[in-house]
Amino acid sequence: MRPASARTGAQREQEIAERFQRRHAERVAREFTADVAQALEHDPRGPHDDKTSRVLRALHSLPVAGKHIVRSLGVDGPWAIGTITVGEPGNLKLIEGTYDSYDDAYREVFRLRRLALVGSDS
Repeated sequence: MRPASARTGAQREQEIAERFQRRHAERVAREFTADVAQALEHDPRGPHDDKTSRVLRALHSLPVAGKHIVRSLGVDGPWAIGTITVGEPGNLKLIEGTYDSYDDAYREVFRLRRLALVGSDS
């Protein structure tokens, strides 16, 4: 018989997954430096250097729920930013405001993701 305080395999797997996610988020936050933010501000679609590309890959691999995305409201804009929210109509909650430029909307998405990840714009 197992002691009451012993963890199951599933509990251990969950603990390891949570630790991995936390360390991954901490690493990405450390790498999302001012120079990476500046590179994304200057040219949001790239091409980017290796460090900026690593940060982008990490941002793209974050869980879908709660992620900010750009949504086209017409063939050539305007563009809006939404948050993927399960339970909302279309699972998307649009943030108020629109952008005439896709790049400007994309810049704002990166700013919001950095704010969520690092806690600041600077």
